[in-house]
Amino acid sequence: MSEKEEALKHLSEIKSVLIDKDSFFPYNYNALIVWGVIGMILTIFMTSIYNSSVMWGTIFSIVMMTIGFLIEGFLTKRVNENYDIDDCTKRQKFIMVMFTSLTLFGIAFSALLAKGGLTILIYLLWIFLIGFGDYAVGFILNIKLFKFTSSLKMSVAIILLVVSYFMGDLGDLNSTFHYFVQGTTFALLGVMPILVGRKLRGEV
Repeated sequence: MSEKEEALKHLSEIKSVLIDKDSFFPYNYNALIVWGVIGMILTIFMTSIYNSSVMWGTIFSIVMMTIGFLIEGFLTKRVNENYDIDDCTKRQKFIMVMFTSLTLFGIAFSALLAKGGLTILIYLLWIFLIGFGDYAVGFILNIKLFKFTSSLKMSVAIILLVVSYFMGDLGDLNSTFHYFVQGTTFALLGVMPILVGRKLRGEV
């Protein structure tokens, strides 16, 4: 056996060991940038569409989230191919199921909030749900940046929820409170994922 063949054999063995480890989690951080862009689009248009039609707001949310999951699935498949992984790892499956469940819950709850005229609270719902999902990912994978940003999102969502109790019409999209919450959501679910994705991508 030549030195090259022996080196390839050792590399294959190392890959096998890594893939079998529970801590192994290949991820393409460009997906965070994609989700950031989708977050921006949803923040700008979602509540106004919900305010005019709950049905069309729900359809819009489903379409945008589906696009996000399809792109992330494609990026995940590509990064897995680099490690000769034909299927998802256990942790990838767990995180995928968790975020899919949170998304379905978020879309259904958003429709109920919009139907009840509480459109502004849709922002807070998504900030908290995404923050909760990110915290689970940060805890499982021990990514400190995820833990920090997710804690920030959940804390802001809770604080704004308390503040909203003292506000007036939570369906008024022309109020100062609406613009403040919308701007906060744009920063947390749009700008922040893009910055985090670029930072983590540079560290890989």
